[in-house]
Amino acid sequence: MSSMIHSLIFTALLFSACAFVADGEEGPDHVEFTTQKVIVFKDGYALFIKKCKGMTDSKGEIHTEEVPDAAVLGTFWATSESGPILGMRAGWREHTETEKTESSALDNLSILRVNVGSSCSLVLDSGEEYSGVIREVLVEEKEIQNSAENPLAHQVRAVSRAVFLDPPEENVTTVTKTVTGSHFIIRTKSGDLLLPADSVRSLFIPEMKTKVVKEVVRKTRKKELSFMFKEKGKEKEITLMYFRPGLRWIPTYSINLSPNKNGKSAEVSLQAELLNEAEELDSVPIDIVVGVPNFRFKQTPSPLALESVMRNALARSEPVLMSQSRSNFSNATYNIRAGERRRDDSVNQDDDFKLPEDLKAGGSEDLFIYNLSAIRLAKGDRAAVSIFQADIPYRDVYTWDPHLKRDDIATSPSGPGVESPLKLSKNKIWHQIELTNTTKVPWTTGSAMIMKGQQPLAQELLTYTSPKDLCRVPVTISVETSSTFSEKELGRNLRALTLERNVYAKIDSEVSLSLCNHKSAAVDIEVIFKLGGRVSEASDKGQIVLMPFSAEDWNNYRGSPGVNNRSQVKWKSSLGPGEIFAPTVKYSFYSRQ
Repeated sequence: MSSMIHSLIFTALLFSACAFVADGEEGPDHVEFTTQKVIVFKDGYALFIKKCKGMTDSKGEIHTEEVPDAAVLGTFWATSESGPILGMRAGWREHTETEKTESSALDNLSILRVNVGSSCSLVLDSGEEYSGVIREVLVEEKEIQNSAENPLAHQVRAVSRAVFLDPPEENVTTVTKTVTGSHFIIRTKSGDLLLPADSVRSLFIPEMKTKVVKEVVRKTRKKELSFMFKEKGKEKEITLMYFRPGLRWIPTYSINLSPNKNGKSAEVSLQAELLNEAEELDSVPIDIVVGVPNFRFKQTPSPLALESVMRNALARSEPVLMSQSRSNFSNATYNIRAGERRRDDSVNQDDDFKLPEDLKAGGSEDLFIYNLSAIRLAKGDRAAVSIFQADIPYRDVYTWDPHLKRDDIATSPSGPGVESPLKLSKNKIWHQIELTNTTKVPWTTGSAMIMKGQQPLAQELLTYTSPKDLCRVPVTISVETSSTFSEKELGRNLRALTLERNVYAKIDSEVSLSLCNHKSAAVDIEVIFKLGGRVSEASDKGQIVLMPFSAEDWNNYRGSPGVNNRSQVKWKSSLGPGEIFAPTVKYSFYSRQ
């Protein structure tokens, strides 16, 4: 009981604190904003820029009911070129509207009520007849009021990890009148006569009225944002800007390979898939941004959005409710899906749309803006919009990235018939396409569908590529090339190094790699060989790069990281049909005994 009383008191205080205008007062005129531009980012946030014109009232204020429900802290700004804005005020406004409806009178009592003052002749069930004027209908009117929307019933939702409180679609209290009664009074020549209405068998009125007018009182509670100016009665133009979640774009590519006379070209197309759970967009220009700027407080709602204020108050008043709500939306996750639930669901849809890690917006990409033409996108809609299409030169590259991982056992036997402790962790040759970005715009990271005519080849990830740069997209594991590997020990010194009271053996080895082209055409190959140890010699002009120790090169490494390097050797070559590329590598490593 005490909890219920506490909630009721809190609700009353909250309502009274947020309302600008007392019930029944005539409200101010409200201006409407027009969205001028929306700038959309890949992380599910967007910057809205809106404008309006309005006349300041007697207090020097302009009012609007268009209060964003999820603006980010510190991004809610209003400016005016026709004079400085002294401030903004957000709150709840209540006003009363009376709505009249007309319906047919369906019983004697209703007919008599709408014809009060009219002359009539009537016959009762008993057969008695009377004539006169309907003087009065004895009824009792009662008002029936539906319960006002309880602010505790607001839905808590998470959008891109920020928490907001969903306002109701319409916060309205309705009051209707019901009529009860049973008797009426008719004035005859001999006096007033009281009769029961249900005893009337027939009723004659020269010009009978048959329509009943009912009144419904609507008490509406809406958000209101006010802009304060110094001048009164002056026209002002206002620009409103805020950053909010609920609108994102996802880049998707189509790469269609086609050889031409002058070489190879690919038709590369980029489209933006837009997901709108924010606001109605009616023929609004949209800019989509490559890269994600740093908005430190994007998970914190602005107090001017009002919903955040109520959320915080609810959290203090009803911690159990809020914790349950948080539990509800934290578990409301699912994988990529084509459609999303609408507004009437318990959690916000945008937060539920989960992208794979590779497709999430990365902070390493430079900021670049693609300008789209005006588009209509209703709240809840999805759209795919073409960004560009270009013929891009490409070449086929076959890549092999063998990585050798060794067991750290210095005293293991070696020689013919003995299994080598060296393990080849990667032995796949990939067919990749290498694209040159000849456009004037960067390519953002996105999924890429690779086609050859009508034949699908693969779907992979195209990574961020600046103009004039190269990028590679894997197509498939090659079945028309093969590779082999062998190793032989050249010698070992069991007491070659003593470090920190540990004795290390030095082992010299030679690795032979082999890659064969079984295709009927020449292919470009690229081999990147990684291993733990120091490469001293690489055949076929292999490029040697020494790097710091890496634990990835070893199983159960027992020595000091300062003893062994990581080595990388890179080769580039071209192989004709049936040709074999067979480089060798000499290297040494230390193993603790």
